[in-house]
Amino acid sequence: MVCEVCLSEKRYEGFVLRTFGLDREVLRKVLSGISFRLEEKLAGIDVFFENAADLREAKERLGDTVYSEGEPMEEVVGRILRERKLSLSVAESCTGGMLSARIVNVPGSSEYFVGSVVVYSNDLKVRLLGVREETLRKFGAVSEETCGEMLRGLKERFGTDCGVAITGIAGPGGTENKPEGLTYVGVYVKDRTRIARYIFSKGRNSNRFLSTQTALDLLRRLVLKEVP
Repeated sequence: MVCEVCLSEKRYEGFVLRTFGLDREVLRKVLSGISFRLEEKLAGIDVFFENAADLREAKERLGDTVYSEGEPMEEVVGRILRERKLSLSVAESCTGGMLSARIVNVPGSSEYFVGSVVVYSNDLKVRLLGVREETLRKFGAVSEETCGEMLRGLKERFGTDCGVAITGIAGPGGTENKPEGLTYVGVYVKDRTRIARYIFSKGRNSNRFLSTQTALDLLRRLVLKEVP
């Protein structure tokens, strides 16, 4: 499912930064003057270096687009939550439990992960999360408004410090106004909430993975900002 593309021929070993959220051409410009190799994957772009000095310089330039020096995103987020003693709950629609599965793949996730609901149907969004039927009629299941109400329902019903909600059209299908890949990802940390709109274009299951990676990254960034 995860596609890997080598973006230069030279291969380095031993030092890597894992990034998410930067276009490869932008990344190349940011790292101008440093010797490196890129590998593009669904999980982001991995940057390889020959020596630690180049890695340190690159890490400083790339800032919070770097999420690890080798760990997958779910392990990074788990460590951050554990260190800050924060709890997490999740509401999933189009991802169908993929995000929850990634979270519990990490040993010790019970220290921060409370649980999740997979609300694939509108009926369950209403019954389990309190999404208003009026919201669904007016804006549809795939909308910023519905995502926001899913987050609110998580906070009210689970009472966790942090929450993630995902609703989207993984594909195939969609309309002119709501194309295939349209996804809303929402996160809250304490009293701060962020909801973002994306259009993924990698096909059904790759879009689902991208939704989970994006959600974990948004959560990571918001936790680091709000609970340093």
